Amino acid sequence: MSLWTRIPSWLDIEAYAERLFRKGDLGVRERGINPLSPPSSINIPSIDLIYRRVRCVRQACDLGEKEATDSILKRFSDLDIRSIIDEMISTVVDMAMIIIGSALTGATIGGGVGLLAGGVGAFPGATAGALIGVQAGTWILGVLGLASIADFFTEGLKPIATGYIRGVSTAWNGPRERTGNPLSSFSDDSMAAQQGAWDIARSHEAVVILLLSAIVAYLTRGRGNLSVLATEMRGSERGAKLGQWMLKHEDALKKHPDLQTAEPRRGALGPQEPPPNSPSAKDKEPPKGKPNTMPRHEVECFKADKMPASKVGEFERQLKGQEDGLNRLTVEEYLKNIANPVKRDAMAAKKARTDLKDTLQERFQREFQKEMSPLDAEEAAIKKARETMASLAGLHNPDLTAGGKDIIADFGDRQVNSSIGPQWRPKIQNLKAAAEKVPETMRDSTFLNVKLHKC
Repeated sequence: MSLWTRIPSWLDIEAYAERLFRKGDLGVRERGINPLSPPSSINIPSIDLIYRRVRCVRQACDLGEKEATDSILKRFSDLDIRSIIDEMISTVVDMAMIIIGSALTGATIGGGVGLLAGGVGAFPGATAGALIGVQAGTWILGVLGLASIADFFTEGLKPIATGYIRGVSTAWNGPRERTGNPLSSFSDDSMAAQQGAWDIARSHEAVVILLLSAIVAYLTRGRGNLSVLATEMRGSERGAKLGQWMLKHEDALKKHPDLQTAEPRRGALGPQEPPPNSPSAKDKEPPKGKPNTMPRHEVECFKADKMPASKVGEFERQLKGQEDGLNRLTVEEYLKNIANPVKRDAMAAKKARTDLKDTLQERFQREFQKEMSPLDAEEAAIKKARETMASLAGLHNPDLTAGGKDIIADFGDRQVNSSIGPQWRPKIQNLKAAAEKVPETMRDSTFLNVKLHKC
C-alpha cells in the first residue's frame, strides 16, 4: 500500500484494521525486536483492542488540535492570526491525518507494517518518518498553492513527522488487553491520550511555524515576491485567504522573532563548509539566539534518575513545556516575576481542576455508554475521572518560582511535577544573571532564549 494519497478518515483506518484482522495479519512485536520484522503470531490482539487503540489515538488528535490552536493564537496574537486560524489548522490537521494514517497502516514502509500490524510497541523509525514527512509536505504545499517555497519547507518537515508518530505511538500503547481475565478484559492508561496529544499539538504548531518561516525565507533569502506568491495561492481554495492575510502582514511576518531561520547549508557550487572536526572560530562562540531574543542560556540539567522508566517521557514533556513558557516571556517580564514571585491563586487552581475533571468525566461517560447503561456509565465515569485527577497536577509553564505566571497551562503527572519544581532553586541565579546582561532599554522587547534538558 502506498502513502495515503487522500485524507484518510478514522473509518478508513478502522476498515483497514478489519481487513488485516480478517487476514490474520495483526500481531504483536515484543520489545527489542526490529519494528520492521514480521509480527509474531503469539498473543494476537483482539479486534476490540485495536478499536480501543484507534479511539485513543483519535482522542489524542482531538486534544492536540485544540491545544495547538490555543498556543498558535497566543504566539502570533500580534499578527491577527485569529482571522485565518480555522483554515490554517484545518489544513495542518488534514496533512497530519496523512502522516498519522500512514504511521498506523505502515503505508510508506510496506503494506501492513505499521502500528496496526505491529500491535504493541511497533514504531516506524526515523527513515520512515522522514519519507512520510516529505510526501505529506508535498501535499500541503500543493493544496495551499505554495509549491514555490518547497526548498525552504520540505526538509524541515521530516523531524516534525517523527513528532506526530511519537504522539500516535504514545496514545496507541495506552489501551492494553488482559488475557485470561473474565472480569476485566482491558487495562487503559488514562494519561496516554493526553500525553500523545502533547506531541501532536507541538507538531501542529511546528508545522505552522515552519510554513510561515519558509514563506519569510522565500521572500528574504530567496528574493521572492509576495504579490506573485499570493497570486499563485489565489488559485487554491485553501490558500487564497492565507495569501491575502500574508499581504496584509508582510512586514510583521518578516520581523517576527519566531520566523527567523538560519542560512541554508551551501551547496557544492558555493563556498565549502569547514570539515566537521575543524570548527571555525564562529562555531566556538556562545549561541547568539534569534533576532529579538537574548543569547541562548542552557540551564543546568534536571535529574530524572529517580523516575520510573515509564515516566521519563512525561518528565521530558513537562520540561519542554516549561522551556516553551520561559521563551514566551520578555526579559523584563521574567526579571519582574523573579524579583516578586507570583502567588498561587487557590481558587483559579481549583476551577482549572474542576473544569478538567468535568471534561474527563464527560469523555469517559461517552466511552462507557457504548457498553453500559447510562446510569452505570455515569457512575464508572465519575470514578475514573476521580482516579485520573488524583494523579494529575496543574502545570505552570514555567513554575512560579522560576518566573512563571499564575496560569495553569496544562496538567501532568504529579510525581514528575514534584520532581522538577525543587530542582529550579539552584538554577535560577545563573539564568537571572544571563537575563540581566540584556541592556535595560531592550528588555521589554527582548525574549528569553532558554534551553532546558534532562541529565
